[in-house]
Amino acid sequence: MASDNDLPPLHATRPGLYRHYKGGWYEVIDTVRCSETLQGMTLYRALYGDGLKGGGLWVRPSTMFNETAVFVGREQPRFRRVGVADLQPSDLPTAQALIAHLQGRAQRAGLDLTRALRTPPPEPTTCCGRGCNGCVWEGYYNAVRYWADDALEAIAQASTTQTDRPAPTTPAG
Repeated sequence: MASDNDLPPLHATRPGLYRHYKGGWYEVIDTVRCSETLQGMTLYRALYGDGLKGGGLWVRPSTMFNETAVFVGREQPRFRRVGVADLQPSDLPTAQALIAHLQGRAQRAGLDLTRALRTPPPEPTTCCGRGCNGCVWEGYYNAVRYWADDALEAIAQASTTQTDRPAPTTPAG
């Protein structure tokens, strides 16, 4: 019988927030193995459109997900990992992706951010579109960053709490 040592390397993709060279936002959840080819596959979801509403999961060969090649006339990664702690939203797709990514991370950690923290800031509805100094959108992006900092802290605390809990015991029978 084959063991895990007999399997080809997985070429894992680090979980996190990624931006596609065309601009779309994605969340890498894990790296999995195809049962037919044993090839490493990156498991991810789109963080735009239906992806914001918990849209489908996708897989792509890890080597392709992580490749650097010539796209749009210049050599660049297909997907670029983005540090969530340093990401300052400056447009709506980035703010939405940041919120969706943190909500997904929290959910996988068994944490409901709405209960543990608060709901993310609502998108503005009163912008006049004239590019005013101090526009409501600037305030929204700053509020999203503030919410994200609090969410990261809540996720870290939930993760620490889960690892500190003793393993459940089963009664001897």
